[in-house]
Amino acid sequence: MAEQRETRKKSAWGWILWWQIDEAELNTQVEQYRTLKPWRSMRGVSALCLVFSMGVTVVLIGMHALGTDNLSFVDVGLMGVLGVFIYLGHRWAMLAAMLLWTAEKLAILASGPGPSAVSQVVWWAIYMHAFYFAFRIEQRRRKLGPVNVAETFS
Repeated sequence: MAEQRETRKKSAWGWILWWQIDEAELNTQVEQYRTLKPWRSMRGVSALCLVFSMGVTVVLIGMHALGTDNLSFVDVGLMGVLGVFIYLGHRWAMLAAMLLWTAEKLAILASGPGPSAVSQVVWWAIYMHAFYFAFRIEQRRRKLGPVNVAETFS
């Protein structure tokens, strides 16, 4: 029972300590790469995170809480494109998402520290965990060698 609680506590903190990847979960993600549902695979979770952010951004633009300048719309477009390529397993898209997400959070924090500063850091860590974990899965798959042709086209 104590071991189970420790596992739960560890996994709950894993989203904040984004660089810590559970080796067993990494192996499971690699082994079940083609069969995991999108909300169970880290590439799917990463893409869904971006879809969520796109939705929030669009709502904030509609409520005039964000500027309706082209930059906000470009951001939504970038997240959409990156989400598709992340789901397709492209490591460059995962790295680009990490850079974009970090730049956005730094820009928000640079605009002035406010009550949302802590929440911005928490959201940053959660998304970074998803992007980094997906990246590590793709690295492991690449290290294991070429996938067979049947898997590639299934």
